[in-house]
Amino acid sequence: DRACRLMGGGGTVFEPIIDYCEPGTRVGIIGVGGLGTAAIRLSSLVGGVVTAFSRSPEKKNACLEDGASEFVLSSSTEDMAKLKGTLDLLIDATPVNIDISQWLDMLAPNGVLCKVGLPPSTDSSFQYNWPPLIFQQKKIVGSVVTGTARTKLMLDLASQNQKVFANRPGWSTEVMPFEKLNEAMEALKNSKNAGFRILLKW
Repeated sequence: DRACRLMGGGGTVFEPIIDYCEPGTRVGIIGVGGLGTAAIRLSSLVGGVVTAFSRSPEKKNACLEDGASEFVLSSSTEDMAKLKGTLDLLIDATPVNIDISQWLDMLAPNGVLCKVGLPPSTDSSFQYNWPPLIFQQKKIVGSVVTGTARTKLMLDLASQNQKVFANRPGWSTEVMPFEKLNEAMEALKNSKNAGFRILLKW
């Protein structure tokens, strides 16, 4: 079940981590669900200095246990202002259309904002001014699930750090028989699932 969680959400965030993160890179993770938790763990394993952003203060301890160096309430204007211009990479793992101006302000020159969480089709466009991108050389990019070679690299990294990906509060998996597919989908739809993922077992 550890590999199963990585094959979906892990692969989605691992692509930008490999592209833009190296030891010492200051990484911000926006949203701490399944994707965000995977991003915290994988970023820290490759040497990133991770800041987790969430609107839920109860997620702080789990984020710090997962490898984040800092936890910031994204609803706190004061806390957000302290980090303006300090991050090299932001991975947006939320399934919503964020205020892109606010988050691009968090990036240092040459910083990258990568969107991996897919917003609804009814609200998936954004606007931004060119001058900050041009004069500070910031980038806005997107990413999907990684390919075969990097999937193997990710699984090798996970196998060498299995304690990091153990089933514990914050990133648990609920196992259900495949014949309960409809029940699983209903649980996800109504946020009644016991874990971050439901693993359907044949």
